[in-house]
Amino acid sequence: MTFFPLFLLLSIFLRGACFAEGQAILLTDEVQLKIADSFMEEKEYYRAVTEYKKYLILFPASDKCAYARFRIGTAYYSGEEYESSAKAFALLRQSGPEEYGVKCGYFEALSYWKLKKLNEATLTFRELAATHPQSELAPNALAASSLVALEKGDIAGSRADMTLFIERYPLHPGWSRIREARSMLWEHESLPRKSRVLASVMSAILPGSGYVYAGSFKDGITAFIINGLAAAGVATGVHQENLAVSGIVAGVGLPFYFGNIYGSANAAGKWNAAAKEKHLDKIRNTLGFDF
Repeated sequence: MTFFPLFLLLSIFLRGACFAEGQAILLTDEVQLKIADSFMEEKEYYRAVTEYKKYLILFPASDKCAYARFRIGTAYYSGEEYESSAKAFALLRQSGPEEYGVKCGYFEALSYWKLKKLNEATLTFRELAATHPQSELAPNALAASSLVALEKGDIAGSRADMTLFIERYPLHPGWSRIREARSMLWEHESLPRKSRVLASVMSAILPGSGYVYAGSFKDGITAFIINGLAAAGVATGVHQENLAVSGIVAGVGLPFYFGNIYGSANAAGKWNAAAKEKHLDKIRNTLGFDF
């Protein structure tokens, strides 16, 4: 049943276009475009791209060429081919009719965001908001730009985007959410942090304690037991005046001891990163924009 609409369309076309036995099928621009659109509706994105490109080759003078090029970009985007979608939207934005400029810029920026090309995404979102402030996509572009800035760690840039949104679009349905999210940025800058240095010092004094301080309790217990056993082995060897055994145990245990110090610092860093990401998720949920 999935291809029934497309099959029906092709059947009608074939019956209407074949005038006599041996004659060629009359392929019109309208039919070709409907074929491509049908593949898009069925989420057959790669086939849709092929049919849209075929349309551009067969009917280069059609007034629907810009539409076909835009749909190529959306097909790539929907198929998660973000590199190709960014190129398609950028090309149409630069050389196509103005009516597609805003939509192309928006989806181009979204494609960069998906590709983690955060600088390109920020610049494109902000350019759209600056050059087309009255567009219905401009508020979304500012909201998206603020999130991309947060992802880059640019708190000031994110706040600037939100402030511009608040000043420019007081009647927008998302205005109160943006205002609340901006207030949360102050919290983001003063989030509690775990000191990497303190975690290292603690584990140097008492192995495993730095892990516990950083919230990694299992790693802390493991480090304490391993280093405790190594210390006990060295002490036993010294007590029994078996310095060779003590030396071997110490040689084996030292990497675990220094690893415990290094690992504690990393655990503190991971705790900080997780806390930041959790708070960013709260800001994203507060914004409530669908990108």
